[in-house]
Amino acid sequence: MKTKHWVIVGAGSIGMWIGSHLVAGGHKVTFVARSRIIERTAQYGVHLTSWQGLDLQLAPEQFNMTESMECLKDADYVVVAVKSKDTYSVADQMASFISPSATIISAQNGINNTVSIQNVLPQHKVYALMVPYNILPMDYCRYHCGTEGVLVADKALEPLVKYFDSSQLGIEFEQDMQSILWGKLLLNLNNPLNALSGVPLVEELSDRKWRIRLASCMDEALYLLNEIGISPKVHSPIPPSLIPTILRLPTFLFKIVAARMLKMDPLARSSMWEDLQLKRQTEIDFINGEIVRTAESLGLKAPNNAQVVSDIKALEEQFGDDKAEKAA
Repeated sequence: MKTKHWVIVGAGSIGMWIGSHLVAGGHKVTFVARSRIIERTAQYGVHLTSWQGLDLQLAPEQFNMTESMECLKDADYVVVAVKSKDTYSVADQMASFISPSATIISAQNGINNTVSIQNVLPQHKVYALMVPYNILPMDYCRYHCGTEGVLVADKALEPLVKYFDSSQLGIEFEQDMQSILWGKLLLNLNNPLNALSGVPLVEELSDRKWRIRLASCMDEALYLLNEIGISPKVHSPIPPSLIPTILRLPTFLFKIVAARMLKMDPLARSSMWEDLQLKRQTEIDFINGEIVRTAESLGLKAPNNAQVVSDIKALEEQFGDDKAEKAA
């Protein structure tokens, strides 16, 4: 029987986390990555760690990495893990090479990535994979998971469970992935707030000022979702409708009621914080921006989410100023 070939398109934190687990599980994996990632991996290999005690070191020779999409010609499963802003352009690049029989799995933030990929590659099956946890790159090709959770995939991918199980990637399957993706987006409304706070997630969520702001953004999102008939699903004992109320509790009560929400690495931060630190364009348009667009489509406004978008974009605009100063 032919060994199934997995290709990870986008070897950032999520792509490296999922792909490296598949490598550790003994599967055939090729990473389409930038040259700097290829060079670092060739030198150091990959080190996977987590706040719950995972400590897995993989050697450089275990990795097959390339900058070319040509590896897609014999791919069976393609995991797309690029930023949402790059979805269309990457799908367009994939179109010239991808095997007609390949299954595409979007492991991205945002709501509409599977649709975007499907529009470019209409002959392929495209499914969503929701990644609930926070992965940040550390020193020497170490990727650290700072929060808990299990992957959630479209139920159509259930036959692939053996690959995830053998790779120690906890996974569940759901029929209604749209509700799952909206549930993740609801929680991701905290990503930019954490970036703006400049402190770790636990510290930010322990500050009622930031929780109230998050609750206001969630209120707008929940109202709009009700208007369009979507019930967001989050993997939490707390129903989404109650999360804003809990966030607004006095801090001493919040820490009791939401103890599980604070169960994470005390140094964990959001990926948007990382993007801003590295002066990269963020995914704000696909998180809070999605709420703003949904409101506009209904003839409504989402002022709290719009303000967060404005605050993040103001920081992104400084990147151009910084680059201009360095060039002067």
